[in-house]
Formats: sequence, structure tokens, C-alpha cells
Amino acid sequence: MQYITLPQNKRLHQLINQLGLKDEKEALVREFSGIGATSSKQLLTQEAMRLIKHLEDCAANPEASQERAMRADKMRNKILSLAHEMRWELDGGRVDMKRVNEWCQARGFGKKDLNQYTYDELTKLVSQFKIVYTKYLTELSK
Repeated sequence: MQYITLPQNKRLHQLINQLGLKDEKEALVREFSGIGATSSKQLLTQEAMRLIKHLEDCAANPEASQERAMRADKMRNKILSLAHEMRWELDGGRVDMKRVNEWCQARGFGKKDLNQYTYDELTKLVSQFKIVYTKYLTELSK
């Protein structure tokens, strides 16, 4: 088992900086790691190669990357809209993000905060949350 090489780690950080993804680095590493690593130093060589390839593709085609991010935000907003309808709100009508994240960590299949879910994972999470919403509506009609 060989871990990320120094040249790979340098390239990875170069791409992360180039794409402005410093805040998403931990989530990216976790997504591409087989063990849920949070540091690039914990990536295996093959995992690092896949992540670097992904980031190089994003750098080569930024419109596709932005489109994917916009679609992910749309799915997150769907969850927030359903949470709002279920009255998961703070005073003033804003969605209670603490409650949403607690649900995502406890009940969501990925066991992480809403903003840490990737685009591909969000489709499943939205489906899970729709089930919660349907149960909420059923309880209201009783």
C-alpha cells in the first residue's frame, strides 16, 4: 500500500488553489478516499491519481464544473425547502441549519453535514429527505 507521492501532493494542492477549492479540500479528499481520509497525505497513490485527474478535468472545462456545482446547490436547496415546509425554522423564518445537519449526520446515508455531500450523493439524500417530508405530511393529516 503506497501513499501519495510528494509530486502528486504538490500537483493536487496546485490544482486546489487554481480552482479556488481550499474550503472543499477535505470533502474532496474524503470523496476520493476509500477510508474517508481527511488529509491528502492519507490518500493512496491510486486515489490521488483519480482526484488529480478529476481536478484537471475541472480545470480544463470550468463550465461543466460550475454547472455541476449549480445542480448540487439546487438539490441542497430542495432539502432546505422541504425543511422549511416542515417548520424546521429559527425565529425569523430561516431554516434551522443545525437541525438539518444533525439529521444529515444521524439519518443521512453519508453521515455528514449537508454541504459535504457531493453532487452524486445528493440525489440519494434528496430521496431520503422526501421520505421524511412525506411522513411529516402523513402525520399532519391524522
